[in-house]
Amino acid sequence: MGHTMKGRDGGRTGPSRGHAAPASHAVASGDGSASGVGALRQVPAPAWPGWARIVVSLIVVYHVAAIVAGAVGVPPSSELERTIADGFGSYFDVMDLGYSYRFYAEPPPTPVVTATVQFADGRPEEVVRLPGRQVAGPRMRHQRQLALANALFNDVQEARRRVRDASQSRLARAYARHLCRTRPGCRQVTIHLQQHLLPDVREVQNALDVPGAMRFDLFAESLFSTPEWVGDYSCDDF
Repeated sequence: MGHTMKGRDGGRTGPSRGHAAPASHAVASGDGSASGVGALRQVPAPAWPGWARIVVSLIVVYHVAAIVAGAVGVPPSSELERTIADGFGSYFDVMDLGYSYRFYAEPPPTPVVTATVQFADGRPEEVVRLPGRQVAGPRMRHQRQLALANALFNDVQEARRRVRDASQSRLARAYARHLCRTRPGCRQVTIHLQQHLLPDVREVQNALDVPGAMRFDLFAESLFSTPEWVGDYSCDDF
């Protein structure tokens, strides 16, 4: 479509032919007012300066390289692949990029956090498991609980090494505080840790070779380590 021409009296005389104007721009008259129903001429957004685009591009390239190196550097892998992955070790720690990028192909035992919630009014104790056995909603919620349990487990081990007191774990205290605040009437939270062990391949095969066996019980009691006490946390302290 052609743009609108202004007559001598300021009225519109109709579209001209052969002259196209960008749809996103309004044509302003000489006195600064916009012609027709358009607004003032739009000003294009300023582009990023060249140095900013270079910096952002380098960050993206570095992050992608770290992800790829971390994925291919986990055994079985070559010495070169492991050496390259080790070069991103500090970045993995800062960004909390764990073995999940390998799709748990070689996971260690899975940490399980069990919190026993006691109530002051005599209600029965509530046991909260992290990760939960049945987590409603998207599967990513279960993945998130796995990550939280793993982080709490590592923080407890660090507290044991640092001050020889697992109850001083910052994440364990934060989790107990969360349970106290989200459960009215809560008096105390006791946290235990255990590990969900990986079954031996021969054990799985022997179980499936039994006539009539259809599946292997991945949640058998024998696959869980003995629960270890972390601490008792009074809700009055939070």
